[in-house]
Amino acid sequence: MMAAIPSPTLVGYEKRDRAIVYYCGMMPVFSHQEDDLDSFRTITCQLYTNGSAGQTQIAEAFGIKVQALKRWVKRFREKGSNTFYRPPETRGNSTVLTPEVRTKAQLLLDTGASVSETARDLDIGYDTVRKAIADGRLTKKKDRAKR
Repeated sequence: MMAAIPSPTLVGYEKRDRAIVYYCGMMPVFSHQEDDLDSFRTITCQLYTNGSAGQTQIAEAFGIKVQALKRWVKRFREKGSNTFYRPPETRGNSTVLTPEVRTKAQLLLDTGASVSETARDLDIGYDTVRKAIADGRLTKKKDRAKR
């Protein structure tokens, strides 16, 4: 189906097969696969930052919330045009369990220390140790069944 979505702002799109084609005026300016959210965020930010349309116009044309577009534009301006294609930044929790700390934690667990004892002895969070066990970065001795 090739039905263009009209927009009073002259910014719009149409779906062709499994691709989305963006228009500014009558001119196609960008296209991507329909499930490519990163490209959608990029083109909507570019339309705004290039002055092709206002935030409200873009939000109405593409059926998104203005607040979401504002967040995307802020990120786009601060981190550049490829920001949506990079892996998300983490809060740094992955650096708590360094290889050295992981080795110490595994030694404690191997000698029978509990998760809370291991966390306390290494001055790391209980959940850090618990999650590392859950995802296989650490192993805990199984408690023997009481008879």
